[in-house]
Amino acid sequence: MTIFAGFALAVVVLGNGNATAGSGDAAPRPQPTVQYPIRFDDAPPPRNVQPRPTVSYPVRFPETEGTR
Repeated sequence: MTIFAGFALAVVVLGNGNATAGSGDAAPRPQPTVQYPIRFDDAPPPRNVQPRPTVSYPVRFPETEGTR
C-alpha cells in the first residue's frame, strides 16, 4: 500500500510540472494551416451518380387502408 501511495504522489508531483495557476497571460493559439474543402486543380469534377435499384424487379407494396 505504501508503494502505491508513493507512486500516486510521484505522478501528481511530476505530472503537473508546467502547470500554472492562471497568470493572466493567455497562451498563443496555433493558427490553422489548411483551408477546407480541399480542391485539387487536376482532379475531374465530381459526377452526380444516380442511385440504382438493388433488385432487378419492381417491388410492389400493398395499398394501406389509412394515410399517413
